[in-house]
Amino acid sequence: MDLGIETYFEAQFVGRKDELRDLQAAWNKKQRMFGIFGMRSVGTSRLAKEFLASVSGQYDKLVYVNLKETSDLVAMYVNICAQLTVSVESHPNDVKSWESMLFCAVSTRQTQYLLFFDNGEYFIDNEAETLEPLRKLCVALLKQSNIKVILTSTTKFQLESLRRIYYVCELQPLKPTETSELLRAESPGVDYGEYLYPIVELSEGLPLLILMITSELRGDGGMLTPKDMAQLLAEYRLKILSREFYPGKDRVADVSLLDYSTVALVKDQVLVPKLRRHFITYDPSNRRFNIQGILRECLKTYFALRHIPEIRKRFCQTFTEVMTSISRRYTSQEYANALADFAFEQPNLQKLLLEIQYTTQDTYTFFIRMATESTEFIEKYLTGNSEDFYSQCHRAADRYGKETDKAVVDIAVGSLYTYVKAKFKEGYTKYSAALCILKGAGKSLQLATVHQRIGSNLIFQDQNKEAITHLKKSLAISLVSGKPFEFIALQAFSSMGCTLTKLGRFKDAEKYHFVCLKRRRKIQGKNHPDVGTTLNNIGLMYDQKGDGRLALKYFQEGLEIKNKSKAPDLSRVASLTNVANACVDVGKLAVALNALDEAEEILTKQRFPQPYLIAYLNDTRGKLYFQQGNMDKAGEMFEKAARGREDVASGKTDHVESLVHLMKVAVKKGDNAKCIKTGKTVLSFSDDVIKQRPKSHFLTECYDCLAKVYNTMGDDEKVRDTLTKIKTELLRLEYLYTRDCNEGQAVKIRQQLADIECKLKAMSHTLDEVTNLKTV
Repeated sequence: MDLGIETYFEAQFVGRKDELRDLQAAWNKKQRMFGIFGMRSVGTSRLAKEFLASVSGQYDKLVYVNLKETSDLVAMYVNICAQLTVSVESHPNDVKSWESMLFCAVSTRQTQYLLFFDNGEYFIDNEAETLEPLRKLCVALLKQSNIKVILTSTTKFQLESLRRIYYVCELQPLKPTETSELLRAESPGVDYGEYLYPIVELSEGLPLLILMITSELRGDGGMLTPKDMAQLLAEYRLKILSREFYPGKDRVADVSLLDYSTVALVKDQVLVPKLRRHFITYDPSNRRFNIQGILRECLKTYFALRHIPEIRKRFCQTFTEVMTSISRRYTSQEYANALADFAFEQPNLQKLLLEIQYTTQDTYTFFIRMATESTEFIEKYLTGNSEDFYSQCHRAADRYGKETDKAVVDIAVGSLYTYVKAKFKEGYTKYSAALCILKGAGKSLQLATVHQRIGSNLIFQDQNKEAITHLKKSLAISLVSGKPFEFIALQAFSSMGCTLTKLGRFKDAEKYHFVCLKRRRKIQGKNHPDVGTTLNNIGLMYDQKGDGRLALKYFQEGLEIKNKSKAPDLSRVASLTNVANACVDVGKLAVALNALDEAEEILTKQRFPQPYLIAYLNDTRGKLYFQQGNMDKAGEMFEKAARGREDVASGKTDHVESLVHLMKVAVKKGDNAKCIKTGKTVLSFSDDVIKQRPKSHFLTECYDCLAKVYNTMGDDEKVRDTLTKIKTELLRLEYLYTRDCNEGQAVKIRQQLADIECKLKAMSHTLDEVTNLKTV
């Protein structure tokens, strides 16, 4: 059926089922006028055509008037009268004459007429000349019982007096499913692939635009691909929001202070209009900001395109460069700038880690590069996404990578288990898997790294001699391999100093720590967090060496640098707890309490607080309460510390330390049974303690507590046996300190030996007196 409606595309009719059904229902309910309104190119005319076809048997004559092609009211009447075959003897120029002829003709006929006014906005928008005459015409037509009217327009047409017989259809853009259906129907054989969704979104559900898209995809043998089309739609959509597309009277003024007398005028005529039109407006009624214009379109375009492979690749490539740049500068003198950039880019970098789930052969290398170069930064600042990221990296390495890529991921996961989750055995397993792959591939940065990481992991497990073996191998590679190996060499120096400290080899530890400090200051600057960490480690060395005041000095220097450089929170917690521990030892309890409170406040805000740091803080707070004489609180803290340290590394020196502290509380409280029970647990670990930390005093302190308990119980035999064991342990320590020329500690040991000898002699004298008395 030819309705006289111009159609540029012979396209299939898709969707609009609800609208068509409602129009038909309104027709059946004897509605007389039908207004179909919607934005330009939304398909009002095409819906009207389908509606007419569906009711074609229920009227006799269609009169079609395209108001877009109609110059004025007279031309409209001429067109209508011509289609109604109204005989005209003369051609009057006044509208009323034409109107009279029209109604005289239709009122005397039995024919059922349907008048279709298409593109009504061309008359409706011209309020001064054509709007009111068109409204009067419609009212007059509908007074005739044999006439119905359809009108399409981008501007809504109001007819209050006829609302009972006037059905209004407000046409919305096609739904995404309908858009997709129309795209496929009009371009059979075109493989849209992953570009279908972006094209659907960017076409806005406008049928005319969709048909233009399909025409271009079909034309010239497919010169434009769906990929090209998505790019074109994205690039050119923002151009229609540019200044040139607004009428001259509505354009925002150019930004130029030279053209305005005051800054306020610039704000009023330039900045505020741009903000409101293109970015955000404030709605005071609901106190909400609404995004506008360019900002809205940018966001919409982003969400439409974000899953396209090229967009993903570009995003991954761009922000991998950002991530590796920040990671590299984070370990250098540009630390502060790196953190500032991270604060700005953090949302993008978090999203970058999540993109691994969509990795392809094209993007795989970016993620492996991050796992290789940015592991330390990720584990400190992007911990929440790291485990999923590395597990996805491992799966991607199975699909696309080499064995060495798997090793890189294993190193990263091992670091996550070791430094974040305190799961040292699981971390060691991952490191070992990486080492098995890398040791056959020759010397490399990854091989030096895995040896250093294994050494560090073994230090946490108090396997210090084994740790030294791996750290030496790391240094053997990194010290002769140039600048790219500098950072891993620094880490190996630091780890070597820590493990030698635990073994009581203080001279060697001092050498490594101060070499590390000198190199860090040169490479990373004097106020880098890693310099603070090295000073903190030197403090630990002096603390175990027995020089509490020097230890406190280095702890405080390290903490000051960490605070200045805004070091990671957990690094500051370690330093604060060390300061508190040293202050307790020298009697500065108020300072210790402040440091502990600050550390605890930081820990409560952490998503992944490290268990061994919590246990260390609890143990130090227990020491503070012990010094204050609050044995109940001290016992509570030591219990928490012992449980935490047992979970992390049962039987290791830190766990034993907290158990010994519990024994001291039990002695003070007179709880002999608990002291003896805890002492047996400590002594079951004695061989490991001597091996792990040869110069620790935990065993002598344990025996001392037991001796006091046995003395209270009056068990002289066990007292004498325990004192003898103390003597044996002190002789071992004296030998070690004398060998290392640590005369200060050796003198203290000798004094303790003298006291033990006095106690043993006194007990022997008492025993002789008792024996003689019995003989008499």
